[in-house]
Amino acid sequence: MKLKVAFVLLLILGASAWVGFRYWRTKNVGTVQRGWSVAQQKGCFTCHGPGGIRGMADPGHGLDEVPPFSGGLITMYAENEQELREWILDGLPRRVRNDPEQMKLREKAAILMPAWRNVLSSREVDLLVAYVKAASDFETPKDEKAEEGRQVSIKFGCFNCHGPQGRGSMPNARAFKGYIPAWDGADFPELAKDDQEIREWILDGRCRRLHEHPVARWFLDRQPIKMPAYRGHLSDAEVDRIVDYIHWLRQHPY
Repeated sequence: MKLKVAFVLLLILGASAWVGFRYWRTKNVGTVQRGWSVAQQKGCFTCHGPGGIRGMADPGHGLDEVPPFSGGLITMYAENEQELREWILDGLPRRVRNDPEQMKLREKAAILMPAWRNVLSSREVDLLVAYVKAASDFETPKDEKAEEGRQVSIKFGCFNCHGPQGRGSMPNARAFKGYIPAWDGADFPELAKDDQEIREWILDGRCRRLHEHPVARWFLDRQPIKMPAYRGHLSDAEVDRIVDYIHWLRQHPY
């Protein structure tokens, strides 16, 4: 009897430890990445294309396609964040519903946006809005240096790994937490505690502090997706602008 009780206790402790470990690894996954997961689970990419970057053909629609999240088209359909929510919840924002000309244009569309009210939780709506805003560049820096940094990041493909606007937490098997931390994420300072370390990551693919730590280096060496080293490819000014953009991003989290 005592052995059975001990065995059950061990199972409970083991399960609790596993749940705790999973929570610790995933608690800082960014809002935008969670929004991507909701979009995938609910089928948003069926019409808006993989990742929301390529809308499917929509005969009769004014642009002949379902608008992708990326490419700036979303800003033609939603004037503000509230309208993004109305598109998701009601299939159309109030402004469009109240415009006879807009409604007439949609009469011939083969594909209509479904209404997700009472299907999605308020949290899921918040996450979807965050993902659409990031993927569509709904908000961009007004600061000139930060905007230059965003453009440098686009040019050199930084968002391919770091997600839309650098806000994603893309999977990375065997990494310490199993993903590539978002630039605006809560755990980003664990990897880059100051501007100097951000520059080391950009130029050398890792910061010296973690490279010299045996456990951290073991994870850095074994993860399949490694940060590339851009020394010799980026000018000092371009590196500075990326740092400026990361600062802006962290000051405007989703």
